[in-house]
Amino acid sequence: MTYGHHKRSKSRMTAYLCRLFYLGNNYHGSQWQLGLRTVQGELISAAAKWSGEEHSPATIQLSGRTDGGVHSIGQIAMIVSGVPLDINQINKHLPNDITLWAYAVAPPGFKPRHSVLMRHYRYYLDTSEMNLDVASMQKATQHLIGSHDFALLSKPDGNRSSRATLLNACITGSEDMLTLDTYGTSFLWKLVRKIVSLLIHVGTGELAPEVVPEILHGQTVIHSGIRPAAPECLVLIEAITPVRMKRSKLAVKRVQKQMYTQLGFLAKSTRTLSALSEDSLLKQ
Repeated sequence: MTYGHHKRSKSRMTAYLCRLFYLGNNYHGSQWQLGLRTVQGELISAAAKWSGEEHSPATIQLSGRTDGGVHSIGQIAMIVSGVPLDINQINKHLPNDITLWAYAVAPPGFKPRHSVLMRHYRYYLDTSEMNLDVASMQKATQHLIGSHDFALLSKPDGNRSSRATLLNACITGSEDMLTLDTYGTSFLWKLVRKIVSLLIHVGTGELAPEVVPEILHGQTVIHSGIRPAAPECLVLIEAITPVRMKRSKLAVKRVQKQMYTQLGFLAKSTRTLSALSEDSLLKQ
């Protein structure tokens, strides 16, 4: 089944790169999965409705996989189409929490997963109810930079090697919020979220910063394991590529509107739940 009024032209297919924003709360991750709602699945459906073409994970590709609940402002999507790209028209067929906001023609031979130079993830850690030694966390972070076997800080992913390279990592922030920025050519499954949990253990004094190299070398094992931190605080900031993309002002406004709408919803929900928790009926 096809949608729209365009006719597919197999002789003039063009690959386009797009910057992709999404809030991951409503999706089972970014990557297409049969029978599940995913970001890639929504893009495939929207592109088909816009272009009148048949689309699949082969014609709509992403530069990386994010888990359910994880957000993005700088993911890269590659769309292969015989119709000149119009991201504003595609956005009309997308849910409000997914938006294509910049685009360019892809360089010849560009592969979304392998042609990206590096990826930048940021984790926002609410510390308002935690007493953390930030200096110790910063010291521990430095031990993570470089090429290591992150087997104890990631989830097994088929036959994929557990070795990876963190090009840089740093912790900054204010009194109530810390941010962990990590840069790497590729990221293992749940790596950033497990790193955050490890750093919290260091910040609370449960682990010394010097234990981190021992964990990486398998000399120290935490028998209870390291659980990944919550996904909703993790954002794929950018899949970095030298390709210069043209922004759509309309699409950027759509992104901003969605974030303000979501903030308003969360604020009202928080006030309601706070009042409900004090309801006299619950205290009888």
